[in-house]
Amino acid sequence: MISKGSGYVKGGGARGRLTAHMKYVEYRSRDQEKETRDDRRIFGKDEDVVSRSDAVNDIMEHEHRQVSFHKMVLSPGQDEPVEDWREWTREVMSDLEDRKGMDLTWYAVKHDNTDNPHVHVIIAGSGTDRESGEAGVVKMYVPDYQFLNQAGHDHSDHDWYRELGDMMKDFDRQDAHELGAREPERGLDRGDHDIADFDR
Repeated sequence: MISKGSGYVKGGGARGRLTAHMKYVEYRSRDQEKETRDDRRIFGKDEDVVSRSDAVNDIMEHEHRQVSFHKMVLSPGQDEPVEDWREWTREVMSDLEDRKGMDLTWYAVKHDNTDNPHVHVIIAGSGTDRESGEAGVVKMYVPDYQFLNQAGHDHSDHDWYRELGDMMKDFDRQDAHELGAREPERGLDRGDHDIADFDR
């Protein structure tokens, strides 16, 4: 998986920039064959549908003087299939909370309008320390994104995908073996067909 931070915002004008960004991820041109309007709904930690105004207000209520909010993208690889994108995002973000030792405020929108489906995530600049209960600044560093890459992989269906591929290879080998074993009975010239021709 690739997780990429597209920068953080702080200071004056943060609310306007956040509103514009969230409107952009909601309404950026959709792939009409793969995305519906409902697919672009903002979702959060506990809710599948959140209004833009509520999400913006919540993020801004949890801004920090050093950081108002972070923007990032989570994009699993083609060998990391995801069935439920909302739950996958929640699992990845829960792992980040555990790593940080903080409860985070975040909202996300999934995009399927490119060759690589991905999720845009906005994280508030202030989180609650789980030990002290105090609010503190949320900072994101390179190791955090490396951690997210692994978390995204772990929570994908990559094991099922690999097992399915292995199973299909086994079926192909069995089919090839059976075809080869039956060829003399069917009067086939074994010189015309090699087992490798069927082992695909």
